[in-house]
Amino acid sequence: MEELLIDFYRDKDEQAFLDAWEAAHGELSDEELDQLYADIAEDIKKAVEAGTHELGKPFIYKDVTVGKSDYNTFHAVYLFEQV
Repeated sequence: MEELLIDFYRDKDEQAFLDAWEAAHGELSDEELDQLYADIAEDIKKAVEAGTHELGKPFIYKDVTVGKSDYNTFHAVYLFEQV
């Protein structure tokens, strides 16, 4: 099975997501953050395949906006940008 990845266009995009996530769900350890990103990657993949999420729109995971989504086919990574 191919590993699913997510990334953010800029550091400030990731920081905005982390600030919102920690405000809603508490702080994360490095291991928890890695698992969160893996869970988000799996969730967005399923949502795109099911037609419940359209790339280019904001993606929300557990009531927190991750960011406006995109997908890089060359690197097989979902990308997010602050909304």
